[in-house]
Amino acid sequence: MIFKHEIPSGSRFYFGSSAKIKREIENVASEVFDANEFEEIITPYFSYHQQIALSEKDIIKLTDTQNRNLALRADSSIDVIRLVIKRLKTEAKKWFYIQPVFRYPSHEIYQIGAEWLEGDLKEIVNINKQIFKRLNKNYTLQISHIKIPRIVCELTGLHLEDIKKMRIYKFNESWLQKLLFVNSKKDLEDLSVYPEEIQKYLKEIKDIANEEDIIAPLYVTNLRYYTGIFYRFIKDNVVFAKGGRYKVDGIESVGFSVYTDNLLKDMNG
Repeated sequence: MIFKHEIPSGSRFYFGSSAKIKREIENVASEVFDANEFEEIITPYFSYHQQIALSEKDIIKLTDTQNRNLALRADSSIDVIRLVIKRLKTEAKKWFYIQPVFRYPSHEIYQIGAEWLEGDLKEIVNINKQIFKRLNKNYTLQISHIKIPRIVCELTGLHLEDIKKMRIYKFNESWLQKLLFVNSKKDLEDLSVYPEEIQKYLKEIKDIANEEDIIAPLYVTNLRYYTGIFYRFIKDNVVFAKGGRYKVDGIESVGFSVYTDNLLKDMNG
């Protein structure tokens, strides 16, 4: 039996103080984006291209009137970039959005995000930090590089799943065992111990990281479209934002998403 007042598991319901704090978070983010000359965009709830970003199992699937595969928006980045370059055909390159995404079976996830066509990764990280600073929040920045785990697999014969699940009993190479314990910028002072194919990507991380940041070169993300450095803002194993470098239709871009609901919970104490 389903009660008339019941809401599906994973969906969101805001009222009173939580609705007020949510609006405060969104207003602060809007002000930060406006100060950094970002334009706002609101994309459709429905999309044809979500499988590019996520696994099929995470997508809520539908069909359109012509029986073509359709999905509830599960990620905003790809749609934002494609709509800007293919439909709007504008010279504006900085865009932000405040809207939910939906994951199977009934998860509703509110996000505040930014996409910057041909943008600067270090600057987009700083904009992400500005939002948290305005909200008096200080989270740990973890930096990774999508190409490092893939090259490790090519050099060692490991599968990506071995790295993702940290099957360290398979990590036989001395340089890989050393890479496993890289945790900070200081740990990357001497890159000569690693294969040349990996050194340049470790240097990219080293160039963008601050001393207090966490470096996780073997971390594997579930998002498919990252092409270089990607990052997370975390606290107590909770993710408050994700971002990084990616390519859509040949255009290198950078962006991030703030997880509004996690931030709201943290601000509510």
